[in-house]
Amino acid sequence: MLSLATLLLVAVSTGASANQFVVDDIRVEGNERVAEGAVFNYLPIEPGDEISSADVASAIRELYRSGFFRDVELLRDNDTLIVQVQERPSIARLEIEGNEQIRDDDLLDALRAAGLAEGQVFNRAQLAEIERELVQQYFAQGKYDVSVESTVSPLERNRVAVRIDIDEGPVAEIRSINFVGNSAFTDQQLRSVFELRPRRWWAPWSQRHRYARGMLANDLESLRRYYQDRGYIQYSITSTQVSISTDRRDVFITINMDEGEQFEVGDVQVRGHLVVPPEELYERLAISAGDIYSRSKVDEGVQGIRERLAKDGYAFSEVNVRPVIDEEERTVDLVYFVDPGARVYVRNINITGNQRTQDEVIRREMRQLEGGPLSSEALDRSRTRLNRLGFFSFVNMDTPRVPGTDDRVDVDVTVEERMTGQLQAGIGYGDIQGLLVNFSVSQDNFAGTGDRMSVTVNSSEVSNVYDLTYTDRFHTVEGVSRTLSAGYRETRARRADLADYDLTSGHSSVEYGLPVSEVDRLSARLRYEHIGIDVRGDTPDWITEYLDDEGDRFDMIKPRLSWQRDTRDRGVFPTSGGRQRLSLEGTVPGADQEFYKLNYEHRRYWPMPWAGDEVTFSVEGRASYGDGYGDSDRLPFFEHYYAGGVRTVRGYRGNYLGPRKADNGEPIGGNARILTKAQVIFPPTAEAQSVRMAAFVDAGQVFNTRLDRYSDLEDSDKVKPEGLDSVDLGELRAAAGISLIWMSPVGPLTFSLSEPLNPSDEDRTETFQFSLGTEF
Repeated sequence: MLSLATLLLVAVSTGASANQFVVDDIRVEGNERVAEGAVFNYLPIEPGDEISSADVASAIRELYRSGFFRDVELLRDNDTLIVQVQERPSIARLEIEGNEQIRDDDLLDALRAAGLAEGQVFNRAQLAEIERELVQQYFAQGKYDVSVESTVSPLERNRVAVRIDIDEGPVAEIRSINFVGNSAFTDQQLRSVFELRPRRWWAPWSQRHRYARGMLANDLESLRRYYQDRGYIQYSITSTQVSISTDRRDVFITINMDEGEQFEVGDVQVRGHLVVPPEELYERLAISAGDIYSRSKVDEGVQGIRERLAKDGYAFSEVNVRPVIDEEERTVDLVYFVDPGARVYVRNINITGNQRTQDEVIRREMRQLEGGPLSSEALDRSRTRLNRLGFFSFVNMDTPRVPGTDDRVDVDVTVEERMTGQLQAGIGYGDIQGLLVNFSVSQDNFAGTGDRMSVTVNSSEVSNVYDLTYTDRFHTVEGVSRTLSAGYRETRARRADLADYDLTSGHSSVEYGLPVSEVDRLSARLRYEHIGIDVRGDTPDWITEYLDDEGDRFDMIKPRLSWQRDTRDRGVFPTSGGRQRLSLEGTVPGADQEFYKLNYEHRRYWPMPWAGDEVTFSVEGRASYGDGYGDSDRLPFFEHYYAGGVRTVRGYRGNYLGPRKADNGEPIGGNARILTKAQVIFPPTAEAQSVRMAAFVDAGQVFNTRLDRYSDLEDSDKVKPEGLDSVDLGELRAAAGISLIWMSPVGPLTFSLSEPLNPSDEDRTETFQFSLGTEF
């Protein structure tokens, strides 16, 4: 393009030749969109400069290099330098058609980064380069029949419209993957390592047969690791051929390799500056002498050593492994060289993102201390504790170094708060409750203090509930919590498919919780409760008999002791860890009713990353037993356990598992209950944060070992099913199905579709069950 430029200075008024001269002034002509200031920025000449023809040539090159102009000419009018330019057209409109594999937004962003966008200066050479790059991108995704054509249409005011037409063509399919040089493993074994594979007729939905260059690169790395994890430390891929059919629709892959020999681990040593006991570092190694060499296990040992050092504040340690190969003995000696670096201390803990939550609430959960050594273990515990609060949808911790130091960091805690207060009013329907009307006000982070306050009013066909609760999570600086609660309940048992009676109860309680470790907590509660029972016309004899013996009004003081261990990674939809709870509650000696209840619950969660993000396997077991003591020979009927329904054993009618009256099928309940559950929990979509689905198997049963204490129930022909007068695991009922759980603003809503696996003839089953509410 320089050949098109005028490289001579023309003396317009004097006729002088192009000699050197001193520039008195500079004038720009021909520019429309480009400001004069932009021209001056690229022009390496200023008034007062003495210039020559070489300076002129250099100036023209700089102006061309700006990309704004398609022609540049420098002229002289006396001592005035005239810069005449012809601007490149600007892009007024950019259209892309035919792209399906790459989204419009992604493609436009890539073009903008390359300088091709509406409002930018048009450069035809740049467009040609972009066309070639687009073709290469489609080749990398297995579309070898792609064509890219561009049309440039001139518009008024020195503008153009650019249209890029893409014909992607079909994706090339893998027809075969062949291996040359393998003897230790078969072709079939090696193909199983690959994500890519030929099309299989029994998996028409799979897209693993579609060739992509990036996926092949990943598969080759997986193949290397496969061999190196099985002792072949010298394994190498000598070449890879990707052949394409003449119609560009079929791909044939051939991988040539040199397996080498299989090696065992000889000696294993840890050397360097060992600032922690060596035996603790050796414990972190995943491989030992005599094992088949494994690259993954070697890497796991490196990570284990770094984690152990980070626990004591050596956050920036380096661990390098030197393998010493003995080809004659076919052994590999491993030497781990440890450089712990400087011990790192925390200067400040900085908290951001907490608009409502007080700093103190976050700091009291931190197990990393200011001024102390930086500990990865303490940071992990702090993050877990903050997640368990349920106040935050996001918790992140960064440890930037303090400028000018190599042993100081700050801990930057960033949180994103979620709504912790709820004002709810709703109507709904449940499989046991029937029509439900509720109103509640709750705040899990009351006034940003971390305390919990709730006021609840629920009214359904079964019961009316009024409850007020306040929990001070840090009643003392040592973390002792205190919960105050008072409430009133009216229950119409017949509406819950139980016996025909009405129960009213009022209670007040105080409970203290004491943390005994990072995950363990002891609690003690003292509760006063008054219960009144009114019989109806159809109240069964076994209940009226009990009321005749014991009375129908009861005042009880009920202490409860409980222990809880919580290792879950978060409070809502956990993916790892577990929770155990053991409690003993009952009434004090001399109460109107003397009884106790022992309950144990264990839930466990395991992530399933190979099945997808947020996919979790969970198991749960619950066991409960109660009985009378002192002057009471049985558990009061209004304290009985029941099972069946969404919350216990799905697939069976609510409250209908366990002993029932033989004449009318009315549930009796029991003093012992066993419940188990196993399920795979997963989000229906990647974006579903408040919804989970589950494939489950439930099992459970209720037993009553004190039926002989009721004259109306002691005969076996008056109770069905048989065999529930003692705990017998063979009598457990099971069901399998799928469920959906939605953490809605009115609380968790559950829908389940299940099939009972071993119902008896007397059991009442339900395939579809739900508990549903809608907000208004």
